[in-house]
Amino acid sequence: MDIGLNDCIIAIVTMDKDMKSSTVPVFYAQDREDLERRSLIISKCVMGMVHDALNDTFIIVKH
Repeated sequence: MDIGLNDCIIAIVTMDKDMKSSTVPVFYAQDREDLERRSLIISKCVMGMVHDALNDTFIIVKH
């Protein structure tokens, strides 16, 4: 039996400096290359998946 949190957003990686969240950590990237690199590193650390949320924003989700 699987008891616990499933399918939750672990982090947001974005180039939009105006994006804020009170519940999920937000990481700001300088350019597209930095956005992709940060997303990949964070996803590996938390064993999550990177999803493109458009507008230069990626979300890392734990499935």
